[in-house]
Amino acid sequence: MHRRPQFTLLFSILVSAAFTTGCAWIPQNARLKVTPKVAPSEQGRGVTIAVEVLDRRMTTMIGRRGMDSENAAITTKQNLSVLLRDALIAGFAKKGFHAIPHEGEPGRVLTVEFSKLDYTTDLDFWKGVVMTEAVLNASMSKNGVRFEQIYSGQRKEKTIEAPRARTNERLLNEAMTQAAKSLLEDPHLLRFLAE
Repeated sequence: MHRRPQFTLLFSILVSAAFTTGCAWIPQNARLKVTPKVAPSEQGRGVTIAVEVLDRRMTTMIGRRGMDSENAAITTKQNLSVLLRDALIAGFAKKGFHAIPHEGEPGRVLTVEFSKLDYTTDLDFWKGVVMTEAVLNASMSKNGVRFEQIYSGQRKEKTIEAPRARTNERLLNEAMTQAAKSLLEDPHLLRFLAE
């Protein structure tokens, strides 16, 4: 009579474990967002800048789910160039610029290449480690002078199981947001844009 509750408990644990690790085998269509919180300023003095973002990633696959494995792919159907461009335009507006999308017109054009968005996992002393990284390359030429700078954002988190979709999205969003914030808060870039 005492074995039945033990069997039920064991069965529940096994089902729970299968459910949490089973997520690693299901492809994920990530819903991403970039939300850098930047300090408002008037450094831009109303100067108009056009922002162009180009997706230069080597692959549209962001990573694979699971721990130290080659399980289901993480991708997104979103246009990451537009997503990042809109976030940067909003950020530059807070810095006092009149920022607009680049649509081929001449003038001050800040080109940002979205060169990397990676999600990787590893095992470290029997615990899983999830790492995300985003890299942006910003460049602009003005009066014969060229500005170029690389901005990156990384997140690293330990876990005992394969993360769920919501955790994956949070870590990717944090990496992208950190890279965008680094760009928007760079005093050298802001000075170059405003002069």
